Amino acid sequence: MKLIINLIQLLLLLNTAIHTSSLFFTKTKKDNNYHLIAAKYHPEMPMNIRKILEEVGDNPVIKIQLGRTPVEAILILFLNIVSLWKFNNKQLELGYDEIYHNYLLITIQNDKSPKVLQQIFGGEKDTLGSMVYKLEKAHRVRLLKPVFPTEFVDIYDIPLTSNKTFTLNRLITTASNIDKHFYTYDAGNNNMCQTFVENIVDLNGLTPNILDNSTQIALKPQDAKALVATLGSRSDIVKYITDLGGKIDKLVFDHKIKWKKPIKKEFTLFGDMHIKTVDETVHNNTNEVLLKSNADTIVENVDDVFNAVVALEEDDKKKKQKQSIIIIIGIIILILMISLAAMFTYFIWKKRKGLDQRIKKESVNNAIIESKSDSSLSTNMNTIAN
Repeated sequence: MKLIINLIQLLLLLNTAIHTSSLFFTKTKKDNNYHLIAAKYHPEMPMNIRKILEEVGDNPVIKIQLGRTPVEAILILFLNIVSLWKFNNKQLELGYDEIYHNYLLITIQNDKSPKVLQQIFGGEKDTLGSMVYKLEKAHRVRLLKPVFPTEFVDIYDIPLTSNKTFTLNRLITTASNIDKHFYTYDAGNNNMCQTFVENIVDLNGLTPNILDNSTQIALKPQDAKALVATLGSRSDIVKYITDLGGKIDKLVFDHKIKWKKPIKKEFTLFGDMHIKTVDETVHNNTNEVLLKSNADTIVENVDDVFNAVVALEEDDKKKKQKQSIIIIIGIIILILMISLAAMFTYFIWKKRKGLDQRIKKESVNNAIIESKSDSSLSTNMNTIAN
């Protein structure tokens, strides 16, 4: 019995070890030799985006397009009223016919997506399925499927680099680890949707691919800082509104994320990549990337960034494989231990059963012997009596 109790304790200890190892691997996904944090594990990334990146984040990107729509007229009217129409005057002075909201339309390969048009028009069966996601920044970073037809009106192609395979995870992880304002919004300091889009394009090395002049113009951010400055002492109201919207969004949709202040992060250095100030180097390399929202820094080689993100993915895959191996080995050991326990229990039961049968047989034999002895004694007594 004591051996069985010890065996049960060993099984419980093994189960605890497996559970602990699982927690260890889950918590260390953010830690790697390249000092990067995958976007799908970043605490500031909205929960719905994390889920999308987990599901389709590694699917190859087929196409990237810059999209833009005019800012809502009601918002422009509000800014004009607050600024006593100085906002409109500054807009005309800067030569902006419209104030735009920029975003990226990213088409990814997705074989599971319904090929409705293909089935209706009898397209080829080997046509790849695809899905379009809209990546933007309003009060928070957002990744969702576009639903309004106007989102496909004013769009510009961003040519991909032929020798690189881009994915949503790679595009977003690259930008989020270098752009120190990736998760924040402050139009008063030119940190808004337009600089957000431009930085993603820049940091992934796609800017040199853009040869079309109209695309280059559309990608260039408008001077939001100068426009917001027309509000004077009320210029902070824009940031207050966006901050409030971000907090409400986080409270409603990310209630599972613990509320805590994120670690203050400027720039992350990894691998052999170097980041220098503008006055330390000259922009004579087409492969250099200027962070437009942080004009005092440049990345010398975007290939270093891309390679580091790819290495991060490989490291994550290895950790998952190790976790799977440990779990499988643990299950096998658990099955073996249960089998041994069952065999041991059966052996004890069989041995006790044999012992009981032998004791019973001996008892019967003793009873027979005693019966014969009593019978013999009775016969002798009768003989003596006679």
